[in-house]
Amino acid sequence: MSEKMYALMLRLYPAQFRASFGEEAMQLVRDRVRDEQGAWAKVRLWADLAVDLAASLPRARRRSDAVLVVVPAHSSHVAPQFDVLQQGVPNLRAIAYGAMFSAVAFGALFTWFGYSRNYREVHMVQGPSKHDLLALSYSGRHPGARRGSEVPGAGTLAVSDESEIKVSRKSAHIVLASWRSDSGPSGFQSTQLLPAGAQSSAEPQTSQPNVQGATVAMIEAIGAHQIVMLGEAHGDKQEYEWLNVLVKNREFDQRVDDIVVEFGNSLYQKSVDRYIAGEDVPMGQVEKAWRNMIGSVGPPSPVYGEFYAAVRAANMKHRGKHQIRIVLGDPYGDWEKINDAEDVGPYLAHRDEWYAQVVKDEVLAKDHHALLIMGSGHFLRRNGTGLVESTIRSAGTIPYLVVFGTNAIGGYDNLDQRFDSWPVPAIVALAGNWVGDLPAMPVVTGGMAPATPLKLSDAADALLYVGPRDSLTEVRMPRAELDGTPYGNEIARRLTIQMGHPVNFLFDQTEVPQFPRPQPQPQPTGGPRPPLPPMPKSIHDPLPARPPSQ
Repeated sequence: MSEKMYALMLRLYPAQFRASFGEEAMQLVRDRVRDEQGAWAKVRLWADLAVDLAASLPRARRRSDAVLVVVPAHSSHVAPQFDVLQQGVPNLRAIAYGAMFSAVAFGALFTWFGYSRNYREVHMVQGPSKHDLLALSYSGRHPGARRGSEVPGAGTLAVSDESEIKVSRKSAHIVLASWRSDSGPSGFQSTQLLPAGAQSSAEPQTSQPNVQGATVAMIEAIGAHQIVMLGEAHGDKQEYEWLNVLVKNREFDQRVDDIVVEFGNSLYQKSVDRYIAGEDVPMGQVEKAWRNMIGSVGPPSPVYGEFYAAVRAANMKHRGKHQIRIVLGDPYGDWEKINDAEDVGPYLAHRDEWYAQVVKDEVLAKDHHALLIMGSGHFLRRNGTGLVESTIRSAGTIPYLVVFGTNAIGGYDNLDQRFDSWPVPAIVALAGNWVGDLPAMPVVTGGMAPATPLKLSDAADALLYVGPRDSLTEVRMPRAELDGTPYGNEIARRLTIQMGHPVNFLFDQTEVPQFPRPQPQPQPTGGPRPPLPPMPKSIHDPLPARPPSQ
């Protein structure tokens, strides 16, 4: 009896529901009738069935109005599948919702097209970087703009928080906008309003650069490139204060395996590895790495030792996890065995070659990600890529080159005020903007070198800006560490070997302008200056065999 009554109840459900679930439902009732004996069990069974009917029947009826049936294609790997509706009449509420949605969507679409008649594309340049230059001509009003600014002689330009643009109805205008191609339609970064009738030009010098905080920009660059090359300014305080912060950034640490430095004699790689890893190594042994360089004979700036210490401190915060390694890129000459210019000649002649070999062996061969730090002069693309970059490219890797720069764009007194509003430190991509169009040599030398036809965008991919030229300082080793000390006497010996005569390297000031004003050369007193020694014959010799690392 119970089964017959439930079969009648099932007829209240839609046919597709009965076809899919009817047999399972009947079997469930049979099982409960068999297992649940007694009057009270029967009452509980029919109470459950009544509650289930009240709850499930309306849902089943609603779903039956439009049920999806999947009709598979022959192979899901080579063709799509199709979803079709079973036969049936959709309910009136679904039809009403669909009509309302269609009316709103089509209304918005026609409204958009109506406004878009006022917008005419004039010119667009696709640059090599993600910041493209877009020039549009406007003669109408775009809804939603809330913030306005007056532009003399050119009406009103307003930019909303969503980067929507409007132009007043007074006249037609041309708006030049720097647009992020990865930010969608509302990716405008900056605008420039020109009077109506002006000739629009999407030349790179008219676009605004995307000025980013240096740490964020460097982390992004390292995330996008296996190798990032940083052309540094030797001993610059502001640059190395930023680098010391950068290496302690957790995101930077997670993305970088090696930092290859020019300011480190590779003879002492083993000691530096232990020190950077957090082991207890006598400082007198570790500091030989930056105090006994071949490429820099004079006393090194203290900023280099501080950089080593910053990397060590960063590694010690997460011992047992991924750590950064400092790889030494200066040739492995041993000053204890160098007695004259002929002894040092081969090392000086092959500095870039050795640095490139270190990158090839310690970074590329291990598929590591690395930051390379070397003087800007070694990395600049003057007549194409230099030896280091050419080696990297020949291995199939395209590096990203960032060079240290200033706001000097011509002679020493020709400083560009457009830099004044930039945050510091900052990194700016050079492709397709006015910064990349600046002459490279004054910018990277603080106005000490004259302009040449070489543009910044041809010399590098990005510019590191740590402050106005006149705010930059070079840090020198204190006089007390050199005057009359064994290390000071050794520096005097090395300089005499290189220069052929004694050279003064003692100064009272530990911080001096990074780019001092050029002074006219004083007339020599007491006779002509000693001539430079002749070039050592060993300059053409190959590097000697590498000794074991210390």
